[in-house]
Amino acid sequence: MRTARLKPAGADPHGTYYHLLNRIAGVPGDFLFGDVEKEMFIRLLKKLAGFYTLDLLAWQVMGNHFHLVVFAPATPPSPEEAACRFVAFHHGKRFIDPASPRGEQLAAQLRDISWFMHDLQQQFACWYNRTRPVRRRGMLWGNRFKSVVLEGATAVWECIKYVELNCVRAKLVQDPADYRFGSWGEWNGTGIHPHAAALLRHLHYSLGEHTAAWSLDDFQRELCMELARVSVGEAHGTTEQIEAAMTAAAAKPAPLLTLHRRVRHWSDGLIIGTKLFIRTNLGTVLPPERLSRHQYPPAVWLARETATPSLPICAWRCLRPVAG
Repeated sequence: MRTARLKPAGADPHGTYYHLLNRIAGVPGDFLFGDVEKEMFIRLLKKLAGFYTLDLLAWQVMGNHFHLVVFAPATPPSPEEAACRFVAFHHGKRFIDPASPRGEQLAAQLRDISWFMHDLQQQFACWYNRTRPVRRRGMLWGNRFKSVVLEGATAVWECIKYVELNCVRAKLVQDPADYRFGSWGEWNGTGIHPHAAALLRHLHYSLGEHTAAWSLDDFQRELCMELARVSVGEAHGTTEQIEAAMTAAAAKPAPLLTLHRRVRHWSDGLIIGTKLFIRTNLGTVLPPERLSRHQYPPAVWLARETATPSLPICAWRCLRPVAG
């Protein structure tokens, strides 16, 4: 018998932190998600995060499951804000009356993890089934998603470390910064955290007053040291090895290492260059509304790598399954 999901948003006026996760259906050892599938899942995740009022703090997508660390605010947005988010999400093609019962219902849903996970998993499953070489039918996810309530002052920081180290435990990489399908890997690969403002705000709350003056760079250095400590410790490293790993992690990555983590854009990108260059070339084959929606993530921010400031080099990537 299904039990009610624990949603203690009223227990803390600040809101509730969750660790959310789910796995695909099938037998152990099935890894249905390749690079294209992981990228598409992340794209949908970010899109829905802009619609809902939940804050994403960390995430990682693996070959057959995913992990999210999210914050659900205690109070829903106003019906007016919910209506604005709805219009923006649908690019002005759909509208909702904030004074209607549907407007109030939508406002309540936008802070609800169950609705968020429903939309994320359903939209991804529809895309996945539709894009297989032989059109797929049926469910993709094995079970109802699992949610773990986290105490903000103690468990959030530890859960973020746990999530970001999943790729190391699975022996996919030795350094979680090299795994491109996690928030830590994206942060180190692009130099930009995908949810920087939310992460900074919640880590200040979670880690306490001694971090009040910390910048995002300070948190990045601290998290880098902690990930090194936990990773070497779980590999049964000695005290000296753990200390050496933390010291190395505290140092700023060398430029060559930073560029190595961004090199995927040179093979995955469809067009690489300035934003204007990409828009000019794709403008002949794509409708203007699609071009305006694209966010042009920086492949390499040259101002960070050279003494002379310059425009970022962006990449347009085409996420379509490739046969063979």
